[in-house]
Amino acid sequence: MRRKNLTILILIILVTIVGCKPTAGQEEIVMDMEANDFNPTLRDYFPFMENTIYKYEGIGNEFAEMEAYFEYIEGNKAQLKIKTPATNFVRVLEHKEGILKEVYFEGEFYHVENMLGHMEEQDNIVLKEPIEVGNSWTTANGYKRSISGIEVEVETPLKTFKALEVTTELGDGRLQKHYYAKDVGLVASIYEDGEHVVKSLLKSIENGSMELNLKTFYPLLPDMEAVYVEDTIDFYTNGRIEGLLEENLKNPPDDDLIAVIPAATTINYIKLDRSNWSVKVDFSQDFIREMNAGSGLEGEILRCIANTLGHFYDVERIYITVDEKPYQSGHYAFEADEFIRVDMEGIVEYEKK
Repeated sequence: MRRKNLTILILIILVTIVGCKPTAGQEEIVMDMEANDFNPTLRDYFPFMENTIYKYEGIGNEFAEMEAYFEYIEGNKAQLKIKTPATNFVRVLEHKEGILKEVYFEGEFYHVENMLGHMEEQDNIVLKEPIEVGNSWTTANGYKRSISGIEVEVETPLKTFKALEVTTELGDGRLQKHYYAKDVGLVASIYEDGEHVVKSLLKSIENGSMELNLKTFYPLLPDMEAVYVEDTIDFYTNGRIEGLLEENLKNPPDDDLIAVIPAATTINYIKLDRSNWSVKVDFSQDFIREMNAGSGLEGEILRCIANTLGHFYDVERIYITVDEKPYQSGHYAFEADEFIRVDMEGIVEYEKK
């Protein structure tokens, strides 16, 4: 099951990832920044960009390798998903009055969910104007962070950049240095603890979607027993995850598999309840009206929905409603507080004959 807190070591090693302004190709993205002669602002060093994947090579620690993607962008706020070999996490960042700060963080975040409107806030300043050497501030953890250099040369697998250097003093001689290039964003992060050095260095910038792993469950002909299919779905910035899951549940990849929801059905919404780690999914009325299944098949369909959503959101309990009312059909009638538990007993991966 999900664990909300990451270890302090991982948090120190993981870097602050940022975006780049879109161009026709990667060579234009990494053009010589010396050609720019305007006064830089935070948005030059930390722009929020759609449909762009940033990949970083890790040196010195297995957690230092990562990729990042802006899942949601609305005005001056953005949600950044960061994926590492150890975990996934999200950060909500906000540009406001010359300050870029992290207002929300959650670890072990493997699903997709828009957290831009989440009320829980923290005040962790990432960057602060003016962009000049000596400008300093205190992080949420009480560490001193300052702009320690401008146009500092830093070498990455992608290119050698002249970058803004921001240093966080972690105590006991430990330093975390981030390097931001104009119109590119974060190009390097270096953690120093004596002779122990961990680096995350930009190796590629790719335009496109973020690939999500999805395990979808379907009833299988002729016995109607559930099986699962390993698949991937493409998520674009500001996409609607309900629509992507709906598409998979409607369209099994083989004729021997039965669609879980009818073609006319819409998933109105999916909500994750963090108070008890359960998911509520609300369907349109067509889900019941168009199902046309006996009690045995209907039971497997409900089981497949619970398993698919339970696996994606990492929860055990699924509440199913139809237009905000508890699920009721000719075979099944649920109470308002009644849920379906994820049930993997006897389910195997589908093998095409």
